Amino acid sequence: MHTIVVASQKGGSGKTTLARNLAVASGADVALIDTDPQGSLTSWWNRRQADTPALVRIDGSLPETLDALRDAGVKLVMIDTPPSVHAFVADVIGLADLVLVPVRPTPDDLDAVGPTLDMIEGAGRNFVFVVSQAKPRTRLALETVPALAQHGKVSPVVIHDRVEFPTAAFDGRGVVETANGHGSPAATEIRDLLSYVRKQLDKDAAK
Repeated sequence: MHTIVVASQKGGSGKTTLARNLAVASGADVALIDTDPQGSLTSWWNRRQADTPALVRIDGSLPETLDALRDAGVKLVMIDTPPSVHAFVADVIGLADLVLVPVRPTPDDLDAVGPTLDMIEGAGRNFVFVVSQAKPRTRLALETVPALAQHGKVSPVVIHDRVEFPTAAFDGRGVVETANGHGSPAATEIRDLLSYVRKQLDKDAAK
């Protein structure tokens, strides 16, 4: 079982959007855990008609919950976190096989990555930056990648600010499930990002 934690101390960075869309695109045997008190991932799931991915409440401790999911045959767990550098978030990060750090291409968001990186490095976890909510064909989005690359690995797949994301979320779907999901730019980005993430997990498992 692989555990992916989506973390950023910056609010509005796109953590929940990444978590739910990657989970939906991953298919069966996937579980979601919402550790954000705002409960955005839970609200989305409550609007959802499909049974998968499952939303799992923490039963006892988070490590115990992950052990139970592993025993149940779950292949992937996606954990959404609050925009915080609280010790609880550091503990969640410490359980990750991979941490995804979404960053919007703005100076404020770039300036805010430090505390999140400190938690990840303190836990000794592998991580990948994901440029999110980027405006297509803008200079700022292009400049964000080399700026982030100074601090760690950056996904070659950029998630752009597209109307498909909130439209799909309105009734609890992922962008790959919408009527034009098979060929939409948003769905393509999510599938490409998922493929990249899986390759990172496989590389780590092979070490």
